[in-house]
Amino acid sequence: MSDKTNSVLAIAASAITAYRFVKLDTGDATKVAQATATDLALGVALAASAADGSEALVAIDGYALVDFAEEVQPYTEVEVGTDGKAASAATVGAFIPGYYCPEPVDGAVSAVAAGARGRIVLYNYKGRTS
Repeated sequence: MSDKTNSVLAIAASAITAYRFVKLDTGDATKVAQATATDLALGVALAASAADGSEALVAIDGYALVDFAEEVQPYTEVEVGTDGKAASAATVGAFIPGYYCPEPVDGAVSAVAAGARGRIVLYNYKGRTS
């Protein structure tokens, strides 16, 4: 697997925080909005968007940095958690956009802490369900 990330340029329906999951807006499916717990994520916002109508760069597959809502062990699948942050995919039937893929430090990998930012591998824009 390469370090390549595929992204799309979308239009924000409202303010979006960088490094959080985004979804298609429920009021206007031509725009994206911040995802909330258990939403079907389109991808991860690579930059913040100020308001309705602004551009939002969204990673849809490959590697992406994301904020974590809780501690997650290496190579654990993730779902959308609180405030669009990544959380361990523990919910049966949850939409799973990818998994935590830590960068080795001196050959060792470790869990990512709650509130930290870590690297995930997005399956692709389709994700999957558990």
